[in-house]
Amino acid sequence: METSNKKAMFFGKVTASVTHEIQNVLAIIKETSGLMEDFILMHKTNQVPDFDSKLDKCLETLKKQAYRGVSLTSNLNGFAHTPDNIQSAIDICETTKKLISITDRLFKQKNVSVEVCECTASCSITTDPVIFQMILFSCIECMIDTFQIQQLMVNIHPKENTIGICFSIGDENFQYPDFKEKIMQSSHWSKITDLCEQINFTAGMTPGSPKIFILVG
Repeated sequence: METSNKKAMFFGKVTASVTHEIQNVLAIIKETSGLMEDFILMHKTNQVPDFDSKLDKCLETLKKQAYRGVSLTSNLNGFAHTPDNIQSAIDICETTKKLISITDRLFKQKNVSVEVCECTASCSITTDPVIFQMILFSCIECMIDTFQIQQLMVNIHPKENTIGICFSIGDENFQYPDFKEKIMQSSHWSKITDLCEQINFTAGMTPGSPKIFILVG
């Protein structure tokens, strides 16, 4: 499949997930607004027990969902502008965090929590931003779809001449003797290596523990 088609499929998958989340936000706002209206109408004719606290709870829900909606649309807008330039300077930590934020629903559907560890230093690179995000997403999918896990950690390690992005299982006691073989048999792995080759990244696995790593630069 051509890279342009893969990019289109990736964008479609991510966008569909985010718009679904935005629909959830609007549905909660609509439901909460209706509940507030009911409380106010009831309070005009009869005293509603704990009226103030009920109203405050509704307002807090509306505020929370409004912030959530703003965050989703802001991140989606940034994601939508990713293909504007074939080569762009991107902050690896921020790009990784935003991608995981807008794809969170897809991972939660599989009962997996994906977390980005705090970056120790600012790190940026000039590359194809779409392919970079496709690599990140494919690595996460590869780990989740290959193993029964509940948590995945993403660590970014800036070094002297390169930047390492490591995808590891949250459970430190997790052992899988056939880890390398299972990963290489995964359909995701061939996609990862192909995408890395296109932008001169290196994909590999650690021999001592079940981790996938990407070397940037």
